[in-house]
Amino acid sequence: MIKKHQKWIALLVVCTFAWLLQVSTMPVAAADSSAQAGVASAEQGPDFYEAVKPKPAPAPKKSILPYVLIGVGVVVVAAVLFLVVLKTKYDIRGTWSLTRSSEFTWITNPRNFVFAGESRESGTLSMTVATDTGTWTVDGKTVSFTLTKDVNDFLWTFTGTFTDKNNLTGTVNYHDASHDTNGTWTAIRINAE
Repeated sequence: MIKKHQKWIALLVVCTFAWLLQVSTMPVAAADSSAQAGVASAEQGPDFYEAVKPKPAPAPKKSILPYVLIGVGVVVVAAVLFLVVLKTKYDIRGTWSLTRSSEFTWITNPRNFVFAGESRESGTLSMTVATDTGTWTVDGKTVSFTLTKDVNDFLWTFTGTFTDKNNLTGTVNYHDASHDTNGTWTAIRINAE
């Protein structure tokens, strides 16, 4: 539930920080010095004629609150950005239904691709209806994988990105002895959580 609303939480934190910063820098009303002098004169009695020189107002103390709020705000914003943006790791491992654009003909479209591996960064690739094999890598949201078969001496090169954790999109190149064709592809995770 929290992962679905991370962007809204980050926006709320930033807005609250900006409001607190604005409130902390507002001036505080000082006491009226003439009212204080009048009270002091009244207490001294009617026979006191010495002129009372008003005391200069003390220099306002600088509050450290704005600096504290700025420091806390920077830490909170950095933490939120780290959690929302940098900690999002995409995991391609699993079975995906991949559809290629019309530049290519497959016996079946879409086809299921199975991504396997020990880590989220790289691994091996196979298809459920063919003997084609390959390798894949993931760097942040960027995905790349190749597919080959020694018998026909061809190479498929797929590059793309995660649009979310269960959807991929990108471009593909098919190359063999007599072809060099480019197109697009999309994939959706099968049995997505």
